[in-house]
Amino acid sequence: MKTWIKTSLAAALAATAGLGASAVFAAPWGDCDGSRGGSMHGMKHHMDPEAMSERATERLASLQAALALKPDQAGAWEQFKGVMQAKARKVAEHMQAMRTQDRPKTALERMERMETFGKERMESMQEMRKATEALYSKLDDAQKQTFDSQFRMGREGMG
Repeated sequence: MKTWIKTSLAAALAATAGLGASAVFAAPWGDCDGSRGGSMHGMKHHMDPEAMSERATERLASLQAALALKPDQAGAWEQFKGVMQAKARKVAEHMQAMRTQDRPKTALERMERMETFGKERMESMQEMRKATEALYSKLDDAQKQTFDSQFRMGREGMG
């Protein structure tokens, strides 16, 4: 299979995973009356900004060690790492802000808020995809397999 096809497939997979992660987080950010019974108490541990940032840093360090990067790959790794850390910070800050904001009162307000968050997540996903493509193109085949098996997004991912 040609390299550009592999890269395109990897990017599509990452985008699909990101969209799935968006769906996972849609209810807590939009309407909290779902299976959580209107309470975000159970999500408090997952939304702690410090814990999220620490978890993302640990996962990035683990991935970096597993990839055994070569010196000529360092620039692409640093770019990737910076984008992933910025994403983790932004999500953590957003979740923290959600704790203090009033919930939307109408269905239309909830939908508008969810639409706004969806756009923000899509922009974030596009930035992550670009950084991932830049790194992925510098990896050898063994590193690509390692990246594919260890890189996770959403609740199990980098942040």
